[in-house]
Amino acid sequence: MRIKARVILFCLICFIVCSLAACSDRTEKYTSPNGDNKITVEYDFVSRPSVYYAGNCIWKYPGRGFNEEAYFEVSWIDDDTVKLIYSDPAHGGKYCEEFEIDLK
Repeated sequence: MRIKARVILFCLICFIVCSLAACSDRTEKYTSPNGDNKITVEYDFVSRPSVYYAGNCIWKYPGRGFNEEAYFEVSWIDDDTVKLIYSDPAHGGKYCEEFEIDLK
């Protein structure tokens, strides 16, 4: 009986840990240089970013995702245009990507 309880407890702990890992989305907020526009970049569990503007999703990463936790640099071109840049220095620029997103 004690072994059965330990197995159930182990399975319960594994389930909780996996559930928390899947729900740990990352969110970052950015404001344009003039302060007029604000975007939110949300990452899913495989580090694919989505860009939200005025409460609407205006762009989603077109790729399959990443094996590790990836971050995109956000650079404002002007108040209505933002650039997302991914550059992994561990691969010597092999996987460098840039996406230009218009807010209007």
